[in-house]
Amino acid sequence: MKLFDYVYYEDFGHEWYFQLLQIYPKFALVDCVVQWDDYAATEPFPCILFGIGPYDLFGFSIRFKRFEIRMSFVNLKPRNLEWYRRDKYDYID
Repeated sequence: MKLFDYVYYEDFGHEWYFQLLQIYPKFALVDCVVQWDDYAATEPFPCILFGIGPYDLFGFSIRFKRFEIRMSFVNLKPRNLEWYRRDKYDYID
């Protein structure tokens, strides 16, 4: 169990993944993604989404042009940050 965990990842932009009180694969108190994309969204106004789902108590997403932030609270199926830490060339023969 880690109190705080983060990873930086590049894939068509810059992505920062944060988790607070992570017990993978069962629980994360806060699961957050902040990203700056290479390609901008086509909407002329910010997109704001709020949701309650089967795996998190509450979540929201805000996207405007190249910037996006997604956050979920009390997440029962957090993302695996080790997948983003893997060597990019592990899967190439």
